Amino acid sequence: MAIVRIIKRQGDPEELERQYRTVASRMEAQPLADGLTAHIALRDGNGMQIINVWESEAHAQAAFERPEFQDALREAGLTPAACSPRTTRR
Repeated sequence: MAIVRIIKRQGDPEELERQYRTVASRMEAQPLADGLTAHIALRDGNGMQIINVWESEAHAQAAFERPEFQDALREAGLTPAACSPRTTRR
């Protein structure tokens, strides 16, 4: 069953985008995460949203736990808790 994970972060949009770009540039150098079918990142009135569509909860969790992703979060000055997503099943 496909799922959607949404990360909403509030704060200075410039800083949030800097953090996003740090993580994104690190992950672009890696093979695409298994099971990712769509990725959207956008600014909103209060900060930023990142929306990912996954083939399954297992794919989403495996990607979140990838050491490369965790390293990229740390490099951007983020913790996993700061990027905790809301999950919707489709």
